Amino acid sequence: MRTDYLKSICLLCAMALLSACGFALRGSTGIDASQQPVYISGSRNSQELHQALKRQFTINQVAVTQRPGEARLRVDVQLLDAEKRSITLDREARDAEYALYERAQVRLLDAQGKVLRGPRTLQQRRLVVNDSDNPVGEETESSIVQAEMREQLSIRLAQQVEIWARQLHGDASNAAAP
Repeated sequence: MRTDYLKSICLLCAMALLSACGFALRGSTGIDASQQPVYISGSRNSQELHQALKRQFTINQVAVTQRPGEARLRVDVQLLDAEKRSITLDREARDAEYALYERAQVRLLDAQGKVLRGPRTLQQRRLVVNDSDNPVGEETESSIVQAEMREQLSIRLAQQVEIWARQLHGDASNAAAP
């Protein structure tokens, strides 16, 4: 009896530690095979975001093509803006804290380029505390944080595309039913 109680307590503690450390299942961004391959398009300033989204699709075994003519679905991604806003200043009038923002817009299109879903705007924000003793490190830290933000934004974009693709696949299977 006492060992069952101890096992339960240990299990609860392990679950609390896992959730406290930030561990979370990302979920899959699987898209039905009948809707693949996917083509990612967008403007030139969105190339880093395109590559991050392509990585997310590849990780989750979604076929991505380089040729728009081969695609069954197209994902149009636009990086709308990436900005840095000063929050507080230190005694030497340098940024003590600043916020980084990135906004992207995504649309889902069919093979002919007709809009199926979207546009949907997603935003990523981070607050960065600057080390006033290391002014050179601000630029390095800022670029690292921006890369992390872009990766998180690509995960959210891939999840949005997955939701839309599932909705489309559900609509198609419901339409085929008698």
